[in-house]
Formats: sequence, structure tokens, C-alpha cells
Amino acid sequence: MKISRYFILYAVAAVCACCGVPGNAAETIKWAIADRPTSYILEGNDKGKGTVDLLYAILKRNMSEYDHKYINMTFGRVLQTMKSGENICAVGFKDPERSSLAYFSVPAVISLPFSVVYRKGTIERVYGDTDSISIEKLLQNTDLDGGIMQKRSYGEIDPLIKRYEDKRILHTLSPNSDIIQMLYTDRLDYVIEIVSFANYRARQAGKNDGLRSYAIKEYSQPVLVAHVFCTKNEWGKKMIERINQILIRERKTPEYLELMTHWYDERSRKVIRQYYDSQFLK
Repeated sequence: MKISRYFILYAVAAVCACCGVPGNAAETIKWAIADRPTSYILEGNDKGKGTVDLLYAILKRNMSEYDHKYINMTFGRVLQTMKSGENICAVGFKDPERSSLAYFSVPAVISLPFSVVYRKGTIERVYGDTDSISIEKLLQNTDLDGGIMQKRSYGEIDPLIKRYEDKRILHTLSPNSDIIQMLYTDRLDYVIEIVSFANYRARQAGKNDGLRSYAIKEYSQPVLVAHVFCTKNEWGKKMIERINQILIRERKTPEYLELMTHWYDERSRKVIRQYYDSQFLK
């Protein structure tokens, strides 16, 4: 009977070892993702090539002792998860609500606010080879047809957008509008859009190098800076300390700069590189 009892105990232990008992399992980091090209690209030929996708890949490579799980969720759900005390990390901009719920990393991603996006060789004849233009002066040019998306917030320039939308100088487009087709068929001269997203849509349409952009002077900051943030508890504090170590090292590499500029045109890359060299690495 003793032999039999020891055999049973040994067999149970062996099964538990094969299955992976909780005490021996790798700790899991849950990362929030969303269907938002070009921050995240969840399907198609460019799956996994979004800016945050590639950032997560760098962190995963440098945190191989953890099990990494990716969860598709809205920002509202991310904040609710953090509010409940559940451990999760995401990438986004700082604001008071998020700061009350999460610890933030050093700057992790540079992106651009909305820009004037147009087809190469069109409104350049008016504004020439410059990095930025005044959106108010552009909207005063009634010879050019511009487009905006319905019920979208454009941040600081919202009052201007609303004024010229009401005057019917700007065309309000449905969320499903094919802005690339409208630019290429001259139905619009320009759209006010996120450059990286417009370039992604153009690439999907086989127009890989046809778009150009101007930054908008009325924005107070030329770039937007996002951070990794994790639930505000001891676990999140530990994660951010580790993530900061990785970011401070990896941000200096050509690979890291490339992930931030990949989906932008050359004029936009120039703006990002200037901020990267003068501010981001400090």
C-alpha cells in the first residue's frame, strides 16, 4: 500500500508539472489593443505593423520572461479595468483621468495631429514647398474644396472647422467615405486627416506614394506624445520601471525611429525627426 500511495503522489506531481501549476507559470502582462490603423493593424497584409504593434513587439522581446496577452478593447474599457484594480497596460496620451488610474512611462511614441492631406501635384501650386500652412487661410480659399469627417473632434481647430463647415466651404463626409478615391478623382482638393491613416488607406488602394501633407499652424504643438501606462498599483509601478529601462535604451536605435515614422510622408517624417532629436531623447 505504501508503494501504491507514493506512486500516486508521484504521478499527480508529474501531471501538474506538465500542465504548469500557477506557482511555476510565467506572469502574464495584458496589453490593450484596438482596431485603429495605423497605431494598431489587426488584419490584412500589414497585420502587426502598426506603430503600437511594433512597440509592443520590442517590449515583448525585452521581457521574454513574461507571458504577453493582447486584448482588443476600447479606451473606456481600459480605464474601467484600471479603475477596478485589474492589471493591464496600454499606450496613449496623458490626461488627468488616466493619471489618476495609471503610472506612465517616459515618452514612447511621437505622432502628428490632424494635417492637410492632398494629392501630390495639386494644392502645392498654391502653397508651394513648405512644411506648414494656416488652416484659416486655407479655408478662406473658396477655389479649393476640402473635406472633413462627420462628428469628429479636431481638437484646437474645432471652432474654425465648425465656422467654415456651417458656411458650406468644407464638405462633411460620412465615416465610410473613400477619401483616397475622392482626392484622386478631384472631387476634393484636400482633406483634414491624420497623415499616417491617410497613407495607410492610400497603400491599401495601391497609391503608395501619391499623397502629401501640410502641418496645421494653428495647433499649439507640432506633435503629440504618447506613453505606455499601466494600472496604478505596485504591479503597475514595477512594470513601468522595467518598461522605462527598455525604452530609454531602445529609443536611441534606428529601428525605434523607423517605427514612429513608417506610415508618414517625408514632410511629416521631418517634423517627427526634429522633435525626436531635440526633445524626445532628453
